[in-house]
Amino acid sequence: MAEPSTGVVVMTTGALGVTAASLFPGVDLNAVVGAFGGALFFIVFKQNISPIARAGYLIASWVFGYYVAVEMLGRKWTATSGLASFLGGLLCTVICVSLLEWGQGGRAPGWLRFILNRRGGPND
Repeated sequence: MAEPSTGVVVMTTGALGVTAASLFPGVDLNAVVGAFGGALFFIVFKQNISPIARAGYLIASWVFGYYVAVEMLGRKWTATSGLASFLGGLLCTVICVSLLEWGQGGRAPGWLRFILNRRGGPND
């Protein structure tokens, strides 16, 4: 279970990030909030990550989720940015964590094995 101070730090970071983003004209706050939610969703449920790693994953996937939403809007794949940024932030964290665990000697992620098997690559 996470310590209460970790939750306070995450919520403070989110509030400060959204507030800072609202000061800049042209920033899509819907995408900012959606990306934060997507990044936070995985970070909260992943148990065996250090607090420093959690903060790094949170910030990286928050930024990535925002850019995914902007790209999807630019290509007219979606009409709103909230869900696109949520999924972008969530998928960024899932992909990065699974690749890092694989690189540290773990088993290849299931999604990567699926892709490699369909392309005729190795199983592990």
